[in-house]
Amino acid sequence: MSPAHAVESALSPTNGIGIPEAKLLAVLNPGGLPVYTGPTGTIEGRVRVEGPRAPQMQGKGYSRCPEAEAMYGSLFREGAVGEGRGLADVVVAVTGYKGFVPELREARRIVFERCSFGSRTVTMTFGQRLEVVNRSRLMVGPSLLQAPSPALLIAPPEEHGDPVKLYPPHPGYFTLADRMGSDFLRVDVYALLHPLHTVSDEAGRFRISGVPVGRVQVHGRLAALETEATEEVNVTEGAMSEVALTLVYRPLDAGLFDAGQARRDGPRPIP
Repeated sequence: MSPAHAVESALSPTNGIGIPEAKLLAVLNPGGLPVYTGPTGTIEGRVRVEGPRAPQMQGKGYSRCPEAEAMYGSLFREGAVGEGRGLADVVVAVTGYKGFVPELREARRIVFERCSFGSRTVTMTFGQRLEVVNRSRLMVGPSLLQAPSPALLIAPPEEHGDPVKLYPPHPGYFTLADRMGSDFLRVDVYALLHPLHTVSDEAGRFRISGVPVGRVQVHGRLAALETEATEEVNVTEGAMSEVALTLVYRPLDAGLFDAGQARRDGPRPIP
């Protein structure tokens, strides 16, 4: 089997958005690199934040769902000072390896329950569709703001129906919002060019498996902070490599953050 045919065969399961296979390949693997089949390792680590504590968001109403304020009430989610201030919801991505690593899953599924999605950031690979499952008792109308749809799509309460399927039309940054009126519900969605990515949890921890061996770069970014951090690490076969990332919060001013007046365009793209 030729390298080009191997790439196409490995890539085909990722086409969950229905675009021509050749077009998807042109975006994800423009250099026609062979699929990486060598040894891999795992990267684990933690993201911390330095700087002032997160300010409260202004101009949002939680009367429809009071529990949501715990998730969305501050500019970013961070741990206690004594616990190292782990930073949640950070995009973590690996770059710098040799060869092409394809995404093998057609969809990235996220779940809405207890008034939130459990994370304020979602990562996926371009070519995947985003499936939204609603386990709450609320009616939710998920939509990608940068990929408007003329129809109002509804995720039925308590999973009474199929998930809502959303299709990022290109790689990049999107905002997942609720068209049923929950103005607090905003999720940063990244459609990336490779599958070696994840999002830090409530303690700031992250884990990425299947990383090709060798020197690679690990990038961390949080849209709300408009900043990033990068560390280099050597990945060895069958082993775990530890990485520590630190993002610095520098407030725009000394007042409270107004979510309606800043950061409308999202962050710069991850490499």
